[in-house]
This record gives sequence, structure tokens and C-alpha cells, in this order.
Amino acid sequence: NPRRTIVIDPAKYANVEFIDKLDIPKEDRNIIISFHYYSPMEFTHQGAMWMLGAETWLGTTWTGTKEQKKAIDNAFDKAAAWGKKNNRPINLGEFGVYKDANKDNRVLWTAFAAKSAVKRGFSFHYWEFCHENFGAYDQQTNQWKTDLLNALIGQKK
Repeated sequence: NPRRTIVIDPAKYANVEFIDKLDIPKEDRNIIISFHYYSPMEFTHQGAMWMLGAETWLGTTWTGTKEQKKAIDNAFDKAAAWGKKNNRPINLGEFGVYKDANKDNRVLWTAFAAKSAVKRGFSFHYWEFCHENFGAYDQQTNQWKTDLLNALIGQKK
């Protein structure tokens, strides 16, 4: 369907490290390239019940050190460079931090990832809306988790 936009991810769970392996039709301009970002997993998935060994990651921090920010910048720069080279829009298709992470660290990581995506012209999708694990909205109280909302869209001035 030439009028329908499709989104294509790289291999290995939409890992940005595999973006260079994508082989998409050059003539089809109705394609958006997307990737997921959850690095470092020991931080973003600490305590996640479906991750083998994730309970051993509890207490892992992300404080926005120069090295920690550089890891995100490097990954996002790789996607941006690929998009520019191939003249394709890039979407950060999933990102977020599991609920068991330190709340302040979780907000800091989320804000940095969101700002980094916007800085490079990426659209993005936060994982997930209202489930208790990653969610930015509490469906029990029908309220936004304001700290995560502000991390995603910035604070109102």
C-alpha cells in the first residue's frame, strides 16, 4: 500500500547496533526506521520479573555521569547518522526504566533519553503508558506520574 507508512526495526529486538544491517527499498519513501533503547539493561530492567538474574541488578544507579550520557549519545548518534545517510526519519520506538529503579535515577535517565531523541529530530514512544512496570500514568488514581511526564515532555514554564 503506497499510502501507508510502515515502521521497520533492526534485528535483535530492534537493537540500534544492527541498524547498519537494514536493507530497505530505496524507492519506497514511506518507511520510518525505529529502534528500542534500554541501555544499560542492568539499570533499566533491574528487578524485572521476566529477566533472568534481574533481581541481582537491584540498586544499579544511573546518575548522568559523563560516561553514562556518552553511551546514550553514541547510540543515538549512530541512529541519526544512519538516518541522515539513508534520508530516513528515525523513531525511538521504545525506551523506559522499570519501576524498581531508584525513582530519581529513573526520571533522570528518562529525561536524558527523551531530550537526546528530540535533539536529533527523532519521534519517540515511551514504554509504557499505564502499566505499573514502566508506566507514566497511574490508572488506579487516573493521574499522571508527574515526574515521568515532565521527564518526557519537559516541565511547563
